[in-house]
Amino acid sequence: MKAGFAKVCINPPYGAPIVGYYEERFVKGISDSLYARATAFDDGEKKAVVIALDLCTLAQKFYDEMKDAIIKDTGLDADAIFINLSHTHTGPLVGKDFASEKTSSETYNNFLISCVRDAAVYALSDLKEATIETATAQAKNISFVRRYRLKNGYVATNPGVNNPEIDHALGTPNETVKLLKIVREGADDIFIVNFGTHPDSVGGEYISADYMGFVCSILENAVPNTKCMFLLGPQGDVNHVNVHPAKGESAISAIDFDGVPRSIRHAEHMGRIIAGAVLSVCSITEKINTDKISYASKTVHLPSHQENDRLDEARKIQELYESGRASELPFKEMELTTAVAEARRILKLENGPDSFAFNLSAIKIGDFVFAGIGGEPFTEIGNRICDASPFDTTILCCLTNSAGGYIPTTKAYSEGGYEARGSALRAGGDDIMVNGMTELLNSL
Repeated sequence: MKAGFAKVCINPPYGAPIVGYYEERFVKGISDSLYARATAFDDGEKKAVVIALDLCTLAQKFYDEMKDAIIKDTGLDADAIFINLSHTHTGPLVGKDFASEKTSSETYNNFLISCVRDAAVYALSDLKEATIETATAQAKNISFVRRYRLKNGYVATNPGVNNPEIDHALGTPNETVKLLKIVREGADDIFIVNFGTHPDSVGGEYISADYMGFVCSILENAVPNTKCMFLLGPQGDVNHVNVHPAKGESAISAIDFDGVPRSIRHAEHMGRIIAGAVLSVCSITEKINTDKISYASKTVHLPSHQENDRLDEARKIQELYESGRASELPFKEMELTTAVAEARRILKLENGPDSFAFNLSAIKIGDFVFAGIGGEPFTEIGNRICDASPFDTTILCCLTNSAGGYIPTTKAYSEGGYEARGSALRAGGDDIMVNGMTELLNSL
């Protein structure tokens, strides 16, 4: 097996719109740079490339255009290209904003596509003989379920730090960090790190790769002659907010406009915890078989979450919000965000569609597999897929090769909260996703 690595900077220009909230933000500067990172594999017969892209979200047309550009200049099969988004909320808008009428410039769109293509091309030109090793560790107390049952029975997403009305969290975070260590002959080693929690710990109007960027830079500085990339795991119901923080944790963040604590220092703290977990096992990794590459994809259709009986209610909420009269609504902070997201979902789906297509991707390299899901599945969905996987090592990623929003568990719809109320998908999509990915992995 041969492996190669490359990274290309994708920073947007000053004044470009930033995506991730229902609030306007424009680039004022760069806290830390964004990249397209690529690791290429070659078994002598087939080649594949895995790309980690520091962006929040992409429409399907951009995934397709990036793949087309890579295919044109490399000859790779479409299923041999795996594009995973980091979901940083301090990255540039690409295409049309989900929360406004803003669009990115064609100049930046074309620049981005060329950068992703270049990363793939450069990684393929960097191929060296390699062995691959794996390990797992735990990153404790940086990922928290963000959906809570309050004492009055209501379910709230991000209900506020030290809120006395919180009764209990609705779920358990997955604190597992997975490491692929690629040891190359005569070239830098490559660390591929896989972990899942919502990357929204920075905020503001300065570009940042969030905690994932710190993971990569910390590891590259700590381990000589090493390159690093981060692949985001399922994270639809978990984020960085500890609702009962220690004093030191409170001191490194400030409460943002929506009641959520954020800061670049908190992102760095998370990066250190994850990097520390990797450092604790990177010298005791286990070599795995990596003889052959195979890959496949599968499309599943998840049902649409239409509620046309609530159109009048949704129109009123959107009208008041967009006219600057949100104070007239009986909501505040995250509950306002939830109500607005729900209203926009209802109005957007008035005329369908009946379902949404999601692409499932898998690249098998010997005895391990990269598995990719479009959208943002809840942690439990990811756990179910990994438990059902026929592979000992499954690097499961969300926001991969396919557009889409939150994929809640069926149970979450009866509970409530921002993710389920705003999701374009109806209950039952979790089983379709799990069954589809399990079938795909078994086919390999």
